[in-house]
Amino acid sequence: KSGHSLNPIPIILSLLLVGFCLTGCRTESPELSIHESDQPVVHFNGFTIPKFPRAIDQLNYARSGFPDSKEKRAAFEFVIRYFPRDRAECGEAVLSIAFMNFGFDYRFALLQDYYQAIEEYQDITKYYADQPTVMAKAYWYLGWIHCDLLNEKDKGLPYFWKITREYPDIPLGISSPVPWVSLVYPAPDEKSPAKGSKTRHTWAGIALLEIIRHSSDSQDINKAFDLLWETDRNSPATGIAIRLLLSDPAYIDWIRPYVLSYLKQNAAVNPFLAEELTAALNKEGNG
Repeated sequence: KSGHSLNPIPIILSLLLVGFCLTGCRTESPELSIHESDQPVVHFNGFTIPKFPRAIDQLNYARSGFPDSKEKRAAFEFVIRYFPRDRAECGEAVLSIAFMNFGFDYRFALLQDYYQAIEEYQDITKYYADQPTVMAKAYWYLGWIHCDLLNEKDKGLPYFWKITREYPDIPLGISSPVPWVSLVYPAPDEKSPAKGSKTRHTWAGIALLEIIRHSSDSQDINKAFDLLWETDRNSPATGIAIRLLLSDPAYIDWIRPYVLSYLKQNAAVNPFLAEELTAALNKEGNG
């Protein structure tokens, strides 16, 4: 467990993380159904927006597809204007508005877009301190922007640690938008071993994985992995962390026993990750 800066995460790990988010997370809102014949509408910020009786339905509408980004922003702002007492839904709306600073694809955003998003996420942490789920997400995005987009590890890592300390049990859900979500692996079918699994999927688990990815401090990496192993031993986040450490010469011998233990418990639940871990372990053994 010597000090060593980990190599950048391989593409396969990013894909596995995507698969994890798509197959292992709960959805955060019910399906939305709009009946145009009896749906009242409101003219708001230059757009005609259907008015729903519940904030969650209004939020779902805002999350649906729009050809015009200005109309989508107006739909989210509508939630905040007409449902101010529904703090959870308003928090989700402002999170989505903040992410819209990146445009259609965050990879092509400008530097000023990053800093504008940072400012808005920081404002969210000030005004939505009563909403743990919103706070955990806001801190995760702040850590992600600093670490992944701006390469400012020293600024990003404290946000991830804050999630693990203050919001350890917030469930990870597919909340649009999440930067690395795309259609990679299909959702498990009804007979999947993952169905009914007691595996935890939390923002804290992902935050610990991000610490392992980005930190150059061996003590922080060890601490993050120990905590991940203790709290989320069966999660895909833990498996991805093991795979990442297994690819680094400074951690190979130390992490090998964890690989075998993880595979014994999780091979059937996440066959994609199990296959990758097995291949990596065989490669190291033959090397």
